[in-house]
Amino acid sequence: MNELAPQKTSIPGRLVGIMIIAVFQALANGFLGFVILDAVSSRASHGASVDGAGLVYFIGYLSIVVAVTLLVCAALTPARFTWVRPTIITVESLGLIGGVINLFSGQILAVAGIALAIGVIVSLNRDEAREWFTR
Repeated sequence: MNELAPQKTSIPGRLVGIMIIAVFQALANGFLGFVILDAVSSRASHGASVDGAGLVYFIGYLSIVVAVTLLVCAALTPARFTWVRPTIITVESLGLIGGVINLFSGQILAVAGIALAIGVIVSLNRDEAREWFTR
């Protein structure tokens, strides 16, 4: 074997797990975003007033933007783009903040989202993940 030939390295197992989690979160966010937008639109089209419709539309569209962002990041993780890691960490940090707010609002299931966000952030801050994205 030629020592100067580039060595092909495989993606670390933790990053594969993060990609799977990102796709799951993207599908969930996208679905909920469409459900929110559909519910508000159908209520408005039937003549019902929707209090805070602007905020609800914002949350629906934000969910779809987050879904697309996570899907793009998951798809480009094997390509080792340096911006993927901080983007996922930012999205997960926002999800973590939202989960804490939901937890204090009495939604006990927010614990699962908080744990998932913490797990992803911790995994992306490990040396193997940092090395993967620094090429």
